[in-house]
Amino acid sequence: MKQEMDHKKIRIGDALIAADLVSEYQIDIIAQKQLITGEKFGELFLRMGIVSEYDIARLLGEQRSLAFSNVDEEPAPEAEILDLFNQEFCLSRAFLPLRREGNELIVVAGNVDYDEVEQAINQRTGLRCLILQGEFSKVLRAIRYYYYFASHPVQELCLKESRRLEKDVDQVLTPDALLNHLFHLAVQQRATDIHIQPELKSFHIFFRIDGVLRPVFAFSRKLQRLVASIKMQAGMDISDNIRPQDGSFSIAIIDMPFDIRVSTLITEFGENIVLRLLPGGMQVSGLKQLGFFKKDLVLIDKLFANPYGILLMTGPTGAGKSTTLHSGLRVSSMDSKNILTVEDPIEYKLPLACQTQVNRKAGYFFDTAITHFLRHDPDVILLGEIRDTETAQAAITAAETGHLVLSTLHVNTMLGVLSRFQALNIPSQMLADSLIGVINQRLVRKICSFCRESYVPDEKERRYLQGVSAEVLYRGRGCKHCLGTGYFGRTPVYEVLSINAELSEMIAAKCSCAEIEKVIAASDFVPIEKMGLQLVIQGDTSLDELKRQLGRTMEGLIR
Repeated sequence: MKQEMDHKKIRIGDALIAADLVSEYQIDIIAQKQLITGEKFGELFLRMGIVSEYDIARLLGEQRSLAFSNVDEEPAPEAEILDLFNQEFCLSRAFLPLRREGNELIVVAGNVDYDEVEQAINQRTGLRCLILQGEFSKVLRAIRYYYYFASHPVQELCLKESRRLEKDVDQVLTPDALLNHLFHLAVQQRATDIHIQPELKSFHIFFRIDGVLRPVFAFSRKLQRLVASIKMQAGMDISDNIRPQDGSFSIAIIDMPFDIRVSTLITEFGENIVLRLLPGGMQVSGLKQLGFFKKDLVLIDKLFANPYGILLMTGPTGAGKSTTLHSGLRVSSMDSKNILTVEDPIEYKLPLACQTQVNRKAGYFFDTAITHFLRHDPDVILLGEIRDTETAQAAITAAETGHLVLSTLHVNTMLGVLSRFQALNIPSQMLADSLIGVINQRLVRKICSFCRESYVPDEKERRYLQGVSAEVLYRGRGCKHCLGTGYFGRTPVYEVLSINAELSEMIAAKCSCAEIEKVIAASDFVPIEKMGLQLVIQGDTSLDELKRQLGRTMEGLIR
C-alpha cells in the first residue's frame, strides 16, 4: 500500500512539474510536510496555495481525456435525475448527476475513482456514464446544495412560516425558522445581500443578485420581531432603535460557514437592515477564471510581479476590486514571498499569507497595521482600502522602502486617483515615485447561457459599436435558471494602465488630467468602454447592461 501511495505521489508531482505548475523545490517541501501531517499530496498543494483546485482538476481531466466542467455554470439537474440516487450515495463517490442524453448519464466528478463511479452508476441505473471533471470542493458543495433544495422548497417554507407568525398574536413563536429559510433562499438565488426595508403598513425583503436588487417578499408589520431577532444574533442593543448600529454573527448554511455582517439605519417607519453574506474560507480563483482577457493578463502579471511600488484597484463599491487583488497574488510565488494583509473584513483565505483584520476597538487600523508590518520583513503588503491621509502616507512610505503595496481606492475613473491623493494631501512627487499601475474595474452581468438569443441591433446600438461590424447582438430571454432576468453571474469589465517614465514625470509635474489623457490615448491603452464593447460583441453581456454600469461615459462613444 505504501509503495502504491508513493507511486501515485510521484505521478502527481511529475505531472504538476510537466505542466509548469510547481517546481522540484516545492515538491520536496510538500513531501516533508506530508511526513508530518499525513495529508494527501494533492490536498497539501491546495492548502498551501501552490496550485489551485482548478489547476489540478484541469490536469486530471487532461490526463484521463475528460472534458472540464465548472459545476457552478451547469444547469440545475432535474428532479428525476437527482432521484436516481441520494445525497449520501453521491457524496461517498464524489459525483453529481447532471442530465440524461439517450442511454447515457452525464455526471460531473471531483476526486474519484472513475472506474468505481462508472460501475456504481451502471449497476444502479443501467445507464452508461459520461464523466466530466470538476473542481473537488465545488462538486461536493453542489451535491449538498441540489439535494437540499430538492427536498426543501425554501420559498414556500418562507411564506408558510410568515403566515404562521402572523397568526401568533401573542408572539409566543420566535422568527428563527423564518430567518433560517431566508438565508437558505438567499444562498439558493446567489444573493450577496439581504435588505429588510420597513414601510407604513408592511416591510419588504430584497435580495441583491449579480449586483442588482430584486424584490422577494412583502411581509406584514406583525413580523417586525424578525428585526429584533437579527439584532440579538448580531450582538446589537435590541432596546436601541434610535441610532444606527453594526454587528455580525456566523452561521452554517448547507454545511458551509458564512459570516453575516449586519447594519441598521433608522427611518421614519422603523429600522432598515442590510445583511451581507460572506462565505467563510473562500478560495481565490486565478485572474483567467475571473474573466480577464489573455492579452491583458501579460500586463497585469507584470504589475503584480513588481518588487516595489503601489498598484491600485479603482471602482465603486461592489466592483470586485478585492477579488481581483487577491487573485492577482496567485501569479506570485507565494511560498517564496512574505505576504501580509490587513482587511475589513477578511473575505478570502490566502494560503501562506499572514492575514489580519481591522479591529477598531483595539485601535488596529489600516495605517497602524502598516507600521507593524514593516517590522516583519514583508515582500507584499495588501491593504483593504486607502480611505484617509494616514493610510495613504503609510502606503507611500512602505512602497518607497522597497515593498509592493496592493490596495483599493473608491474613485470612479482611473485618473481620479490623482485628485483623490491630492485631496489626501499626498505630494505629487511622492505619488509619481510610488505608483506603478492602476486597474479600473466594474462587474457586468453575463447573459444567461441557457436562454441567450441573438437579435439584429438597431441604428442607435450600431452607433455605440463605433463602426465595428456586428450583424447580431445577444440578450437573455429569461428562464428558470436565471430567475427570468436574462442574466446569470458577472464578469469584469476593466482598463489597465501601467505607469511608465513619461506618465510618472507628468504626475510629478502636476499636469492636468486632460494632458495625461492625451498621452494615454496615443498609446496602446484600451479604455474600459471599448473593452466592454468587446464583451458585448462576443455575446458575454448586453449593451444595456454595459450602459447601466458605465453610465454617461458610454455616451461619449456616440459620434
